[in-house]
Amino acid sequence: MTDGKKTRCQWRRCYKMVSLLHTNRTMDFFFLVSVKVLPGNVHESPVLYEQVREFVETVGKGVMKRLILDRGFLDGRKISTWKKDYGIDVLIPARRNMDIHEDAMALFKLPDVTWLRLQEPVVEAQNPPRPRPQAVVKREKKRQETLEQLKAQKPSLPPEKTIVKRETATIGEFQSWSSCTVPLNVVANRETYADGHQKIWLLIDTKEVEDPSEASEEYHLRITIEERHRQLKCFIDLIKFTSRAFSMVVNQVIFIMLSYNLLQHYLLRRGRKELNNQTLLHIRQQLLPSDNHIIVYFENYYGLFTPIEYTYIIANLEDKARKKIIDKCRRLRREMKGVMTDPRPHL
Repeated sequence: MTDGKKTRCQWRRCYKMVSLLHTNRTMDFFFLVSVKVLPGNVHESPVLYEQVREFVETVGKGVMKRLILDRGFLDGRKISTWKKDYGIDVLIPARRNMDIHEDAMALFKLPDVTWLRLQEPVVEAQNPPRPRPQAVVKREKKRQETLEQLKAQKPSLPPEKTIVKRETATIGEFQSWSSCTVPLNVVANRETYADGHQKIWLLIDTKEVEDPSEASEEYHLRITIEERHRQLKCFIDLIKFTSRAFSMVVNQVIFIMLSYNLLQHYLLRRGRKELNNQTLLHIRQQLLPSDNHIIVYFENYYGLFTPIEYTYIIANLEDKARKKIIDKCRRLRREMKGVMTDPRPHL
């Protein structure tokens, strides 16, 4: 860099978080089971290996069965250890400069390889937990129509960027990775574009693969996991550190992750798992009380009234009845004055 460019640069503190996130195929929950905060210049691969070892030693073998990783964590020796000693199957993409990638690409070009066409995932329409007001339904319908019109006005993608077909195939018993001592299965994902060219990317799996489409679907969980990390950073206060002390940064991150786990557990217990992929602001809006009623009891009967209805009824009572209610409210207010004490008395 020139001296002029260097003067425009600014030093900023950089932190890195390495986590183990637990979810299922239907993505009903996202629980963080291990979190470590590091300086930004520390490589995360050895840290993750240590997290996996500590997790297995804490909860025992057989609890963690599947581990989906990014190619930045490629380590044949560690992957072999996880498979043989811990019984954990690893799914991870291969780099193009690896010997196993070169050997697999040569085999996948043979004519006897069976390619399975992948179907585009269908998004199921979810019914709202409670009926929506008619005005909200009409407004949402109009919004969707506007979005469709805007989508139709957008220029379509060029042919070289439009995927028309996705296929997958698998070949097993690879031993081309010298540092990995367990047999590997390679799953190829082939994408065909509108102009005719194709792209192939490979996944390495220590699990015996019978249906390659399952491995491809499992790896696409990483897209949701990456979106989860983006929401944590952008919407749940993981980037606004008010202290320069590293211990305070770690404290903020850990307590935010603990509160996030509690929220996930609450949504799962309440049967509101559809909210776990929403931002914190939207979740708070959905969980707030949606209505307010005043309950009036008389003998063995009761009635639910909105504040406006109750005020209207009181205002239209006869003077004698209204005075009786006012006296009753005044007496209850006097009796309840000392009942609800301050839980945090002032010293």
